[in-house]
Amino acid sequence: MTRTIKVESKYANIGNKIKARRKLLKITQKQCADYIGCTAQQIQKYEDGVSRISLSNFLKICEAINTHPSFFLNDFSFKESEANYDENMESKLLSAFRSIQNKAIRARVLEIVEAIISTTNTSG
Repeated sequence: MTRTIKVESKYANIGNKIKARRKLLKITQKQCADYIGCTAQQIQKYEDGVSRISLSNFLKICEAINTHPSFFLNDFSFKESEANYDENMESKLLSAFRSIQNKAIRARVLEIVEAIISTTNTSG
């Protein structure tokens, strides 16, 4: 007998991102589970979107895979006051910045961004 499992798309989306990030970092489901205090099967359920993740476990998973919680929420629509705000772009930029290991390069990237902002704000 085949068992049908209802997967809510928002949980599946978060789960897919957790899985992709975990695999990118070469962290096993067991290692992630050990870090947050659950079973590898529970991590699999989170990744498949079958189980909802409690806030405390979600934050622990974010720690385990070194990722800011906002990364997982960029596909949800939230009301934003600025018309030009792009959550997906922000998430990609933040993820890319965090992947830079060299602190000097990170500092230089920040200087460049601040210079762009300064130029943009003064030129109207």
